[in-house]
Formats: sequence, C-alpha cells, structure tokens
Amino acid sequence: MQNSHFLSSVKNALKGISAAFREQRNLRIQTAIAVLTIALGVWLRITRMEWAIIFTCIGLVMGLELLNSAIEVLMDKLHPEKDAAIGKAKDVAGGAVLLASICSLIAGFWIFYVRISALFN
Repeated sequence: MQNSHFLSSVKNALKGISAAFREQRNLRIQTAIAVLTIALGVWLRITRMEWAIIFTCIGLVMGLELLNSAIEVLMDKLHPEKDAAIGKAKDVAGGAVLLASICSLIAGFWIFYVRISALFN
C-alpha cells in the first residue's frame, strides 16, 4: 500500500513538471540552458565537486521556477482580477528565480571560465 501511494505521488509530480514544461516558456529556456551547461561540463571534464555545484544550481533554479509557476497558477485561479498584493507575491516569487539564476550564472562562470580561457591560450 505504501509503495502505491509513493508511486502515485511520483506520477503526479511528473505530471506537474510535464504541464509546467508545456505551459511555461521560462522553464523550457532554463531546461535548454541546463542541457547546454551539462554538455559543456562533459566536454570540459569538470570535477565531481563542480558537477555537484552545477546540478545544485540547476535544481535550485528549476525548482524555484516550478514553485513560481505554481504560485502564479494558483493566484490567477483564486483571484483572476488584478490585485496589488497578489501581484507583489508573484513578483517576489519571480525575484527568487531571478536571484537563483544570477547566482547560478556566477557559479557557472567561475567553473567554466578558466577551462574555456585555457583553450584559447
């Protein structure tokens, strides 16, 4: 019984990710960036620790984007008319994604810059 509940939860979570991927342009863009980052990491043979950083950044950005999408869908359903407080909450959630994206960009720069610059020297 416990296994079926767990599998049902996983199935529902995957349905949610799939729906967000279909409906949220930013999630598709972030997925493309993640795939390119992973390909670059393979090509440049980054270390295990660097992989840990890269996957943590990818998970953080994409996880926050999923939460941001959930907040937007829920708020739009509960309060379809314009509301300043709801707009502010949605902006804060978007800001969390932006902050994680900027920090991930900086981490990626630190990891990849040295290796890429060495290719041109």
